[in-house]
Amino acid sequence: MNCYTKIPLIEFAPATALNNALPHLLRPTRGGALGVVLVFSVGFGLAFKAGLFGIALGALLVSWYFKYCFFLFDSVVRGVDEPPVLDILRLNPFGEWRPVALLGITAVMAGLLMLADRGLGRPAGALLAILLAGALPASVAVLGLEGNLWYALSPVHVTRLIRGLGGWYLAVLGVIAAYAVLAYGWMQVISWPVVALLGPLFAILSVVSVLAGALYIRRDELGLEVWHSPEHQTAREAREAARQHARVLDAAFTQARLRAFAAAMQILTDWLASRNHSPDDYRWLCSRLETWTDRRYYTRMSQNLVDLLLRLQRNSEALDLVAERLRAAPAFRPSSAVTTLQIAQIAARGGSPGVARALLTDFDTRFAGDPCVARATELARTLEHGTRLD
Repeated sequence: MNCYTKIPLIEFAPATALNNALPHLLRPTRGGALGVVLVFSVGFGLAFKAGLFGIALGALLVSWYFKYCFFLFDSVVRGVDEPPVLDILRLNPFGEWRPVALLGITAVMAGLLMLADRGLGRPAGALLAILLAGALPASVAVLGLEGNLWYALSPVHVTRLIRGLGGWYLAVLGVIAAYAVLAYGWMQVISWPVVALLGPLFAILSVVSVLAGALYIRRDELGLEVWHSPEHQTAREAREAARQHARVLDAAFTQARLRAFAAAMQILTDWLASRNHSPDDYRWLCSRLETWTDRRYYTRMSQNLVDLLLRLQRNSEALDLVAERLRAAPAFRPSSAVTTLQIAQIAARGGSPGVARALLTDFDTRFAGDPCVARATELARTLEHGTRLD
C-alpha cells in the first residue's frame, strides 16, 4: 500500500469522530477478537503459574497475540468489519514477522532514550520519551501498512502518516492514554490473574482496531487501497444494476426483433414499475431506445416520460423534453389530447410560443372529435394575435 500520496490536515469534529470511532473501539467484543481475548487471558494466567515452563509459554503467547493484532490491523484497514478468527495456520513462526519488527522498534526507541538520558541529562531524556511515545503508534501503523522496518523507523514516513491522519491521530493518542489509565486501575482492583488480564488484552486489541479504523476513515487522503468501503459497495451495486438493465434491454430487444411491440413494451414498463417509475430511469431508457431502428419505442417512452413529469408537476422539465423532441422530430406529439393541450398552455405561458404553435398545428385533425379541440383552437387564435397567456 502506498499511504503517502496526500497529506492534508483536516478539520476534526469530536462528536462525529466519536460516532465513527465507537464501532472500532468495541470491535474486540465481537467474533474472533473476543475469543482471542478470552483464550489468551486463560493462557497467560496459566503461564504465570507454570514456573520456568511458564516463561517459554508466555513468550510464545505474546508472539501469537501480537500476530493476531496485526491480522486484526490488516482486516480493519481493508474495510472488513468482522474481526478475523485466529487460524492455527497463521501462527506459523515464519509467516508473520511484524511482531519481531515491533520488538526491534521498541528496542531502538529504548536505546535512544538511554543515550539521551546519559548524554543529555534527565530532562532531555524525558522530553525524548514523550516524543517517542507519541510517535510509536504512527510507527506501528507504518509497519502494519508497509511491512518495512526502516520505513517504520523513518521520521519522514512517520511524520507524513501523522499529518495524513490529522486530528484522528490525536484521537488515537487519547484512546491510548485513557486505556492506560483504565487498564492500570483494572489490574489494581482485580486480583485473579485470568480476569485481571482481560482488561489489558482487550485494550490492546481495541487500540489496534481504533488505529486501523482511523487509517480506514482517512483512506482517501492517505491513498490506501481497501477491499470494502461505501465507494466499493456503490460501485458493485452500480455494476449489478447495469447488468440487470442490460438483461432487461436484451429481453425487450429480442421481442422487438420479433415485431412483438406490445410484449417488448410490457417488459420495459414492468422494469420501470419495479423501479418506482423514476424519471431518471425513463431518461436512461430513452437514451438507449433512441439507437433502436424502430422509432416507436423511443417515441412511446418519451411520451410516457412527458406524462410522468406532468403528474409530478415538473412542468418546466416536461416542456423542455417536448421542445427537445420537436427539434429532433417535428412530427413528435405527446400521447393524448389532454397532455398536448397542457404542454401547449405551459409553453404559451412560459415564453415558448413556437412550441405551442407546433403542437396546435394539427391538433384538430390528430384529435378529431375530442372535447379539447375547442380550447386548443382558441389557444391557437390567441397565439396568432401574439398575445401571451398569463
